[in-house]
Order: sequence, then C-alpha cells, then structure tokens
Amino acid sequence: MLTVSLAGLRAIEALAVHGSMTAAASALGYTPSAISQQIARLSRDVHQQLVEHQAGRTTLTPAGRVLAESASRIVVELESMSAELQAQSDTVTGTLTVAAFPTATRGVLPGATEELTRAWPDLSLRLIEADSHRAVELVARGTADLAVAHDWMAIPLTLPEGLQARHLGDDLSDVLAHHTHPLVGRASVDLDELRGDRWLYEPGSVAHDFLLNAFQHTPNPTRFTHIVTEYASQIGLVGVGLGLALVPRMGRGPLPPSVRVLPVTAPPLRRIYGVWRTPTGRRPALTAALAVLETVCARLEQDT
Repeated sequence: MLTVSLAGLRAIEALAVHGSMTAAASALGYTPSAISQQIARLSRDVHQQLVEHQAGRTTLTPAGRVLAESASRIVVELESMSAELQAQSDTVTGTLTVAAFPTATRGVLPGATEELTRAWPDLSLRLIEADSHRAVELVARGTADLAVAHDWMAIPLTLPEGLQARHLGDDLSDVLAHHTHPLVGRASVDLDELRGDRWLYEPGSVAHDFLLNAFQHTPNPTRFTHIVTEYASQIGLVGVGLGLALVPRMGRGPLPPSVRVLPVTAPPLRRIYGVWRTPTGRRPALTAALAVLETVCARLEQDT
C-alpha cells in the first residue's frame, strides 16, 4: 500500500493552486524551504519526480499534476472529516483565518474579534484585509477559512464551486459631495441626476461596478476621474471639491465639515456575507464566528 505524507499532499496542492513555492509557503504559513522539503519527501514516497526547476521557476511534472489533483480531493475530504470531528465537541478552539474587505475590517472585525476571544479564549483568530473579490478567492484557495464579502443590489455575489455563503446584514451607502454642490440641501436626489458629475473611484471594486451599471445608458468617458482606493482618501478629496464618491456607512466615521451627504432615492445597499468552504461548514469555530458577525452587523445597522 502506498504511504504518503499528508503535509506533502497539502504542499503540492498549494503549489498547484498558487503557482510558486513562495506563494504556496505563504498560504500554508511555512517557509519556501519547508514546502520544498515536504514535496521532496512526497516524491520519495511515490517514487516519481513531481516538480522540475527551469529558469528559476518550479513547475509540476505530469506525475505532479496527477498527484496535485488527487491531493485537492483528499484535502477536501480531510477538511470535512475534521469539521465533523470538531462538531462533536462543544468547545471552540484552534485557529480561524478570516479575510475581510477593508471597511468590514475597520467597522465589524474589531467588535467581532473582541466578542469571540472573550467567549472562546482558546480560539486564535488571524485576520487578512483584502477586497471582497480577493477575500472570497482566499477562501476558495484554502488560504482563509472565512471571508467577509459583499455585493450590491444590482450585482449579486457569485461564488466558486465548493463555497457557501450566509447573509450577515446590510450596509447602506451614501453619495458624498462638496458642500457647494448644487443639489446639496435637497430632500432627495435620484442617482440619474448625478450622471454628469465626476466621481472618485477604485477600479475593479464592487462600488465602481455598481456605478458603471447605474450609468450604462448615459455614456460619459470623463465621468470617472481620480483613481482612489481608500474611502478615507475619497472623502478627503470630496472635501476639496474634486468629485463625488459613493461611500458605505460601515466604518466610515465622522465626515469633515466641507462634505455633505446627498440623500439618494432608494439608497444603494451592500449586502454583507460570510463565505466558507462547504466541507468546513460544521466546524464550531466557523459557526461561532458567523453568529457573532451577524450580531455585530445587526448592531451596526441599528446605529446607522
């Protein structure tokens, strides 16, 4: 009977997914040297060359690709088995890696982390800040256990195969404008009334996708001007009159005196989700984290 190293299977599966020794090591929390050693041991176990080194790159051989595909299925089964075993215990322990988009990292994770560690002192949390798309990808790749992700009303969340999601709450967004904007003071404005304005935006973000969708029937090549990733930076630039910004309330903080909220009819709404790999769904640490995140999101909705 063939006997192989579980660590080696995880290593070669990570190499296949992430594409390099360095990236695989980062995903698994090891050094590249350790990953290389685990794959070398696995190669000896199966009596096959699994990787080859060319021009400074490490690639899988045909035998390596076969083993990596099998390793992927084995890792899924192991995750499912581990979650089922942990579900037999009432104790929440171990390490849970949570990837969350920036405003959730700022607005939700501090409170949720405090509640989780107070209730379950044997639970260790590891946080990764990443945009919503990337957070889901980190869960799909096995780098994170749980993603806090979001979508917009017109752009629903799409999940890769093998992932599940739970709706945790909603987050309203406001259009922010300089205090001299002609529509400031109106009881409400329609988003279409802002079609001629210039916007601060982050390319590829869900907010940018939402605005593109909202204005798809009113082409304007100069609409999106300043490329600004952070909402705090967008607010600062709105404050000096450089454009409008669509900014969620979650984690936004107080606005400077020169910035006003334009009350939009049917304000844009982000839906917040927890996303995890299906085999890990019964893991107590995961279910505990989802419950606390839902509670914190509900509390934030009441406050805003």
